[in-house]
Amino acid sequence: MKPEKVERRPSNEERLETLRDLFPEVFTDGRVSAERLKELLEDGVSDAPADEHYGLTWPGKQQARRLANQPPHVTLRPVPGAGVDEATTGNMVLVGDNLQILLALQKSYANSIKLVYIDPPYNTGNDFIYKDTFAVDEELYLQETRQADLNGRLVSNPQTSGRFHSNWLGFMYPRLAVAQRLLREDGFIVVSIDDAEVANLRLLMNTIFGEENFIATLVWDRNRKNDAKYFSVGHEYMLVYARNIGRLQDDGVVLRAPKEGVEEVRELFNKLRKEHNDDWEKVRVGLKAFYDTIPDDDPRKPLKRYTLVDADGPYEKGNLNWPGTGGPKYEVLHPVTKKPVKIPASGWRLSTKARFDEEYAAGRIVFGPDETTTPRSKGCLFQMTKQVLPSVQYSYAQTAAQRFEALFNNQRVFDNPKPFDDLATIFNYLTGPDDVVLDFFAGSGSSGHGVWLANQKYETRRQFVLVQIDAPVDESVVSGKNAAKIGLDTIDKITCERLRRVSKAMKAEGVKGDLGFRVFKEDSPALARPLHLAAEQLEKGQLTMFKEKLAHVQPADLFTEVLLLLGFPLDARREQVPQDSANTLWRFEHPRVPQPLLLCLDPKVDDDLLGALRERKNHTFVCRDEALTDVVKARFYDALKLADSTFKVL
Repeated sequence: MKPEKVERRPSNEERLETLRDLFPEVFTDGRVSAERLKELLEDGVSDAPADEHYGLTWPGKQQARRLANQPPHVTLRPVPGAGVDEATTGNMVLVGDNLQILLALQKSYANSIKLVYIDPPYNTGNDFIYKDTFAVDEELYLQETRQADLNGRLVSNPQTSGRFHSNWLGFMYPRLAVAQRLLREDGFIVVSIDDAEVANLRLLMNTIFGEENFIATLVWDRNRKNDAKYFSVGHEYMLVYARNIGRLQDDGVVLRAPKEGVEEVRELFNKLRKEHNDDWEKVRVGLKAFYDTIPDDDPRKPLKRYTLVDADGPYEKGNLNWPGTGGPKYEVLHPVTKKPVKIPASGWRLSTKARFDEEYAAGRIVFGPDETTTPRSKGCLFQMTKQVLPSVQYSYAQTAAQRFEALFNNQRVFDNPKPFDDLATIFNYLTGPDDVVLDFFAGSGSSGHGVWLANQKYETRRQFVLVQIDAPVDESVVSGKNAAKIGLDTIDKITCERLRRVSKAMKAEGVKGDLGFRVFKEDSPALARPLHLAAEQLEKGQLTMFKEKLAHVQPADLFTEVLLLLGFPLDARREQVPQDSANTLWRFEHPRVPQPLLLCLDPKVDDDLLGALRERKNHTFVCRDEALTDVVKARFYDALKLADSTFKVL
């Protein structure tokens, strides 16, 4: 079976090239004249001032847009020995500035991520630890928002500074914009947030993803604060957006999750039924005793609705009323008294008598003792094992912290870790069994833990890509001091150490599957030209594109850089090709990339290698520019063309 071809979204340079094809006259010295373009478009351009359009704006928005469309200035290098099962895993931890890393991943992961989940800074007053130039100068901000005159004198007395909201928006915009390009058309993004920025985040997400793609605001009740002055605010939010709601509708997507604990109840029901010889009242009492042990934050809580019992197992009753008024009012006879039963005032929910009889025959309708009561629908637990997730969830922060600390001998090394079991539920709900989850604010590594738990519970093969900056821990707080004492002096080290400990524990429990991860770290490109220019020229297939200064760089350290240039994901399969020449030839392939790669990074390529290349059809061969003379290059080019392969050099 041929691998699926990825539809890649155009880069900024490709958009400009398209614009040049359509309107060449608007370009002067390689730049677009906005006035000329406006003249050509005529009625298609609004004359309203920019600040009169509906939408979210803030000082620094233009700079944030530029950051989202800048070329990447970094590459990634593997860190051997920092992960687990590195030779076989498909999971990745990427260390460095998340914006630069996201930009570097664009070519390799465009339209391939099913779910982005992030828990970004909540803008609660702490400084950002990223390198963007999004921060707005205070004096400039006061002037732009008319809180100060041109001489700097205050003309208002702001009680809270919108400048910090502007900083946060400028920080989030480029990261979300790039994340959108990585999502599949049927993908989702979920962002955790609290009250400080939820209103701004909703508007920002509408701006980037489109208001029509909003799915839901999930509310997570975390804890109670009895010392609050006004209200005990103990909840957080998750904003959920689709990449393309139209695609989900076209595909007929309906989200459902398994009901937690159904098999546990089935086992107990069978035990009680045998024990009480089908005395349903005693079985019901036994089940209720079990239900009473389920706390409010337990995912099994919905089971408590199934309080009635018969031979089909626990069930709940529902009404058969037509929603609103004007429903059908056909006659239904009671099966015992043979008299017409009471009809709901709004009519029957089932449109015809035939549909009613069909549901009754299937055991999904129950009658009362006589005709004076209205029949009810019957929802059997063992026949309804799927459920739609509610928008309000209970998950106590203290429980999550305790479970995380248990991994580190009951020491706190990170504050406020996200509950990994909650994330496992969300990941299973929004992704398929083989999908990829991206978290570019990895923190303590809860998302990686959540992916592994989801794979264990639901027997799936999901993978994760985590990104975390190597920021130092705050040793002025207890968690930072504890982390530093055991060598975890940067947050990324906490991320990786948590994953190592979880992997070891799950393997000890007999859990199978991919419980490994590889670590890559942000680095300056070894190639002489900026990464985006190298990629452009490599795509055009030019034989001579740039010179390298690689005497000090090991070939293995260049693999990732070359793979990112060519659009290969980080989990591309790698193997050394056996052949007769003195050169080392590597082969890379990935299901999302149509043409496998043959790569030789030796300083000189022998003619004998050509024989091995001829044997492999439909490949891309890449070597160093200086490894071949011009005459030999031409010979290689002709031979590879006959093999339906592509020849490119570094």
